[in-house]
Amino acid sequence: MKTLLLPLALIFLYFLSTPVLSQSIQGQVQDPDGKPLPYVSVLLLNSRDSSLVKGAISDAYGAYIIDQVRSGNYILSALFIGYKLAQGQPIILTGNQVQMKASVLVLVPDTRQLKEVTVSAKRPFIEQQIDRMVVNVANSIIASGSTALDVLEKAPGVMVDRQNNQLLLRGRPGVMVQIDGRQTYLDMADVVALLRSMSSDNIDQIELITNPSAKYDAAGNSGVINIRLKKNNNVGTNGSLSLAGGSGRYDREQGSLQLNHRSQKLNLFGNYSANQGGNYWHFISSRHQADGQQHNVINQEAYFRFRDWGQNTKAGVDYFLSKHTTIGLVWTGFWLNNRQRGPASAVFRRQEGGAVYWQTQTDKFEQTKAFNHIGNVNLQHTFGKQGGQVTIDFDLGHFDRTFNNTLSTETIVPVTDQPLNGLLSQMPTTISIRTAKADYSRTLSGDWKMETGVKSSFIQSKNDLTLSSGVVGHLQLDAALSNNFQYTEQIQAAYVNFSGKLKNKTEIQLGLRSEQTHSMGHSLNLNQKVTRNYLNFFPSLFITRPLSTNHSLTLSYSRRIDRPNYQSLNPGRGYVDPYAFGRGNPFLRPQYTQSLEVKHTYKNIFTSLGVSYINDFMFSTIQPVDSIRYEAYRENIGKSQAYNLTMSFPLTVMKGWTIQATLLGVFSQFQYVYLSTPLTVQQISARLNASNAIMLGNGFTAEITGWLNTPTTIAMARRPWLGSLDVGLQKSLGSSWKAKFSLQDVFHTNRFENRIQVPDFSTITGYSMDTRIAMLNLTYTFGNQQLKGSRQRLMGSEEETKRAN
Repeated sequence: MKTLLLPLALIFLYFLSTPVLSQSIQGQVQDPDGKPLPYVSVLLLNSRDSSLVKGAISDAYGAYIIDQVRSGNYILSALFIGYKLAQGQPIILTGNQVQMKASVLVLVPDTRQLKEVTVSAKRPFIEQQIDRMVVNVANSIIASGSTALDVLEKAPGVMVDRQNNQLLLRGRPGVMVQIDGRQTYLDMADVVALLRSMSSDNIDQIELITNPSAKYDAAGNSGVINIRLKKNNNVGTNGSLSLAGGSGRYDREQGSLQLNHRSQKLNLFGNYSANQGGNYWHFISSRHQADGQQHNVINQEAYFRFRDWGQNTKAGVDYFLSKHTTIGLVWTGFWLNNRQRGPASAVFRRQEGGAVYWQTQTDKFEQTKAFNHIGNVNLQHTFGKQGGQVTIDFDLGHFDRTFNNTLSTETIVPVTDQPLNGLLSQMPTTISIRTAKADYSRTLSGDWKMETGVKSSFIQSKNDLTLSSGVVGHLQLDAALSNNFQYTEQIQAAYVNFSGKLKNKTEIQLGLRSEQTHSMGHSLNLNQKVTRNYLNFFPSLFITRPLSTNHSLTLSYSRRIDRPNYQSLNPGRGYVDPYAFGRGNPFLRPQYTQSLEVKHTYKNIFTSLGVSYINDFMFSTIQPVDSIRYEAYRENIGKSQAYNLTMSFPLTVMKGWTIQATLLGVFSQFQYVYLSTPLTVQQISARLNASNAIMLGNGFTAEITGWLNTPTTIAMARRPWLGSLDVGLQKSLGSSWKAKFSLQDVFHTNRFENRIQVPDFSTITGYSMDTRIAMLNLTYTFGNQQLKGSRQRLMGSEEETKRAN
């Protein structure tokens, strides 16, 4: 780290010496009589090729503002149903301007009967912004008819570890997952299950934020993944209906409905989606374990068939009390019913290719039912232009899950009359969440702005694991392995952010967040309590400056925390089969991450260089329990550091064919202790994402997307080459209908393998799933489709959600 201080200091000083990039354009839209026109779409177009740069919606008084505009030559255009397209005078922005007043855009009524109005500015599938990367799921051909997890796996820098049910961002675990700006209150394994059952047709965007500011909760050591659900913001009553069906090895069906009614004072909105389908999990494992003076070679194979059923819904109302005050109610619900069943075999030998001295066959049946409800009340008030804005949120959440796992094991070798052994695990889980937060922002003197806020959260989790074993039909409760675990946590947080421009017009944002945490985990069966009380401070810094008209540079720094999810603290066991299980660790400590990133922008080419350091690195280790069994156990194993280089750029192959490519390179080093052995692991890995958009004419468009991962190492786990290729075709059928066909993982290459090798223990595991899938999707839109802006906000429950189970 010391070697970085001098160049970083020079970069910091360089930032303070030149002007910034951020500029804004303000204006008004009127009719020929001079009356303001509200809710008009205003488009900022590049004067060179008329491509869409940014957009805005005029407010109730016809005024609009377009922020964060770079220097260049532009044309303003206004679009509204029932009026002719209006175009303003050419605009030239230079680096010396901070704010520009544009001429009034006048819309003239169109007396012609319009059959269809089409805006050809289509958002790219991958969009790189200055502080985040955005995956535009809505209207994507590849994304339609799939699940949220499938779409997320296509996002640059995101890796889905389906074996351990984990999400990784830029090669690092510890991701904070949000839905519409708030957490799901689930353990990562349950987040993966939720995303696997959520229809992608209900998603608008996925935001990848690798270095959040102090305004965000400090959780998530590798950053934030925010999934924004669709919200129809059109005038009047309108909606859309989408139905999809297809198959891989097993069939799957999806449907979604969105409804919206909006007037000048009231906005009612709601959506519902359902997803069901089959899947499989083919698992093969080979382990070598010491057995005293002997040796065990254990080969396991399992084929589990899944049947998933998931529903999610959202309903809300925004009431505009006045020009300055809005009150809203939002309710979100998720339901899951996941089942899996299949055989699992285990074969034991003393050496490779030797005689089998023990063999078993296990029939496994597992079912998980869960629902998650979150209610939000919010108030937003603006105190005039200079008086600032206050936002208040209250959240109530409840998560309920029932889990049943039945194992029936038959001994095949040696051939005896042994009875059929059984194992039954049952664990109901309930989690209650209460959060309240308030945020206030206002403009200070000059170009400076202040944001500040407070938040209080209380979480209570109850997990009552009962484990019974014995002969099938005569199972007995095992009190030693059963466990009633309860966990409570209170977090009080406050933050302050200052942002503005220096005299040389360098843009800077400086923030500090503090979080006081008090938690207690109580195992009633073990009569064991673990109490923690700690105060942390999390600074953040962002500096932006231009190098020239087309070049800019951004430096960002933040410190973050990743607290253990609630189930990782639960010492109760969860069995995969009689020879493999996982358990929690009540003594697990949070891990802390410091991240530094330098990002360069040249037109629409983004390059970033980042470094991160993690202390008390949390990792799920796989280690032997005895000569035949092993367990997954999450613990603080050591520390890690990672250096990453990311480049995102567009390519134009020919007219109508564009490619958005993202290349990620990572150098990682892990220092940890495993089975009392100190180890240091270094590795270099890379990932390439590419998304092709092709305009074929006659209403046809096509997409080809793919990703490729080089071999990767995370602590003791090593993974081989991975990749996937998807293709899609879309046809517009008039103004209301669209048909989309997609084929995902065309060559069925998205298969996983994991290798661990240490003294006296090694394992190679591999699995495949039903990822080669053909889907057909039909979408119908109805009602008034005039565009109108929506009120965007983050809910109060942001940090607690992902850790709820």
